[in-house]
Amino acid sequence: MLNRKMLRDMKGNLAQFISIFVMVFLSVFFFSGISGEWRGLQKAAADFYDAANLADVWVFSESGISVDDADAVEAIAGVSAVERRTMLKTAAALENNPGIELYYTEENAISIPVIRSGEEFSADKDGLWLDERFANARGLKVGEPLTLTFNGRSLTKTVKGLVMSPEYVYMPSESMTPEFRNKGFAFVSARFIGEENPFYSQLLIKTSVKDYDALEIAVSEALNEKYGAFLTRDNQAGYSQFKDETAQHRSMGEVFPPVFVLVAMLTMITTMTRLVDNQRTQIGTLKALGFSSRKITLSYLGYAFYPSFAASVLGVILGPILLPPLFYPSMSAFYTVPTWAPAYHYSFYLMAAGTVVIACLAAYFATRKTLKLSAAEALRARSPKALKQKAVKNTKLWQRLGFNLQWNFRDISRNKIRSAMAVVGALGCSALLICAFSMNGDMRDLKTWQYGEINRFETKLILEEDATEDDLQALLVAVNGETIMEEAVEIRANGGKYSASLTVTDGGTLLAATDKNRKPITLPSDGMSLSYKVADTLNVKVGDTVEWHIFGKETWIACRIAAIYRTPTGQGLRTEKAFLEALGVEYKPTAVLSATLADADFIGVSSVLHTDDLTRGWDSMTEAMLLMIVILIASAVTLAVTVLYNLGILSFTEMRHEIAALKVIGFSSRKINGLLLSQNLLLTALGFVVGIPLGILLVRVMTATMGDGFDMIAALHVTDVVFSALIILGAAFAVNLLFYKRITKIDLVSSLKGNE
Repeated sequence: MLNRKMLRDMKGNLAQFISIFVMVFLSVFFFSGISGEWRGLQKAAADFYDAANLADVWVFSESGISVDDADAVEAIAGVSAVERRTMLKTAAALENNPGIELYYTEENAISIPVIRSGEEFSADKDGLWLDERFANARGLKVGEPLTLTFNGRSLTKTVKGLVMSPEYVYMPSESMTPEFRNKGFAFVSARFIGEENPFYSQLLIKTSVKDYDALEIAVSEALNEKYGAFLTRDNQAGYSQFKDETAQHRSMGEVFPPVFVLVAMLTMITTMTRLVDNQRTQIGTLKALGFSSRKITLSYLGYAFYPSFAASVLGVILGPILLPPLFYPSMSAFYTVPTWAPAYHYSFYLMAAGTVVIACLAAYFATRKTLKLSAAEALRARSPKALKQKAVKNTKLWQRLGFNLQWNFRDISRNKIRSAMAVVGALGCSALLICAFSMNGDMRDLKTWQYGEINRFETKLILEEDATEDDLQALLVAVNGETIMEEAVEIRANGGKYSASLTVTDGGTLLAATDKNRKPITLPSDGMSLSYKVADTLNVKVGDTVEWHIFGKETWIACRIAAIYRTPTGQGLRTEKAFLEALGVEYKPTAVLSATLADADFIGVSSVLHTDDLTRGWDSMTEAMLLMIVILIASAVTLAVTVLYNLGILSFTEMRHEIAALKVIGFSSRKINGLLLSQNLLLTALGFVVGIPLGILLVRVMTATMGDGFDMIAALHVTDVVFSALIILGAAFAVNLLFYKRITKIDLVSSLKGNE
């Protein structure tokens, strides 16, 4: 009988229980879906790293690493294995001479290339094992010969297999979008490189040591300081970029659920409180008929358990199935892992179970007071609420308030829980909307900042490694350009280290600079400038001294910081050619910038990038984040409509007597509708205002996961606030219109009689 009663009550309060179902479903759906997406990426990468035995540390030395050096490092406590190898920058004998980073390895035991097709790679086999994505982009097959040129010599090998490398999960490029057609990697055994005594410039290390500072000291002593860089996984470009991407998705997945759960619980409390209050007589009758308080309580807990359980189960099932495929297509254009599939985790089920438990607890605390009454007490009509407003009523301010405000103040005072639900619901909606619109605006600002304010060139021509001075001068004349030098560097100060970039200009004007507030500044030509994010991370200010060196070079250079600039990408150091040469470092141009479009082929140029190419690359890189933002906006709108509609249902149901009384004394339906609308707008506006700082906080949480290479200024734009307000207030207006017909058709006799 109690189950039939529960179903009948749920049907009579269908809108409220549907809203509870939707909120619980969305919370579990987003949590399990986005968690399944980033956990799937994390698992795919972890399995990839394990299968390939990815190195924990990379050591680079321009003077070379001997067998004795390798043995000395391997003898360090905690080091389990080491392997020597070398990377050569080569050009493939194909159209446009694409660049191939060719590795020759000694034993193939660490950072092993994972075979996708063809023969397994072995140090005892002759042949070339080629990057699968490069091969697919170029239409190369296993068994075909490929010629690579480097250092004035050529090497022709048969492609024995197509591979993936754990070090190239992400392949950096000038346009940000990996250019698989123009850049790749390959592996060959050192025994077949054509040299009797191969030169090894890298040492791969497997270690259980987690204190990398201590390990670097030990490695430095073992190598007698003959090394140019000490890289951990977190500094390795492919590993760190992919890790930062999953961290962004994880933070986004942890933003949604708490808001939905909170609103669902408020809806549950409000619904169950009203339901039980309206059923005092029924509860008293059941107790008089012999039903125990425990049995009745369990029955009312079912009102929370069944919809929340069904929503949680559906969310756990559909989340990992529907959400991850939305992100994988855009991400697979950037990242290379063997599998793209969601991963299931016990936290999904804990989230679902926890949500059901919270829903049941909310229902219990909302109903326990009434359910504890005896049969006689429950059958007695409930005493009306006493309003403590006498002091307020006697003030001049109260007398000056119009009828609308006085009436709404009384109603809000009588229904604090319902009013709180409206405020918290609007707060959650506004926080999500502010976060979404602000992130969208900030991403657009980054693009404008980098490609509209800092980059003043139209074309960037990347120079080949062996470009001659004559080639360079002819190019500068042809495009009326200016040279720049870009190198990867390590910076250290105050006990910290930062992998960054060095940008050197030759008195040009096509690469501008901005301060921390994005105001244009001129950097000093006779000193070294440091980017704001690196300075903040290393706790460096103008006048402090930092040390830096180019990757692979063993000499550290100490420089006083003359200025600090801010840039959205390419964190690191900037200076002029004359100052660099004064430090004893050769200025070797790596690119030419031109203010005009240059499409012709030039000798000594490996690739040509236009501003349109760079902005398209940016758009592609941010596609997954923008998709997250769209989902966030859609979620916030769903939350707004659901909360406000549920609030409207509750308000109309609880105020039927008041509405009928107002109509009897002459208030028109339009006037009454305006009365209800003013209350909804008041509570919604209050929640919106309080939600703005929470939205800004969420933006800062999101920007904190952008990674070391990006510097986003979390700013709140007026348009973000306006759009968010329009959506929330628009939803309030739309919901209010839905109830206008109910007001016009209200049965005055039954409404007035039903309250007696």
